[in-house]
Amino acid sequence: DRLYDEAVAFITETRRASISSVQRKFKIGYNRAARMIESMETAGVITPPAHNGSREVIAPPPPRN
Repeated sequence: DRLYDEAVAFITETRRASISSVQRKFKIGYNRAARMIESMETAGVITPPAHNGSREVIAPPPPRN
């Protein structure tokens, strides 16, 4: 999914892993953004939510050309 790849690049670049930031950036609904975030967690891009709900980006940022 091209949009998923763009979302991964966005999250690793900004270091902000939130459903709302993905929704705003890509103008998509909550459910699609939530599925993307869950997929990123499964893929090891981000951590599971902490006790306060925040997630940490563990994948390195994309290389700069």
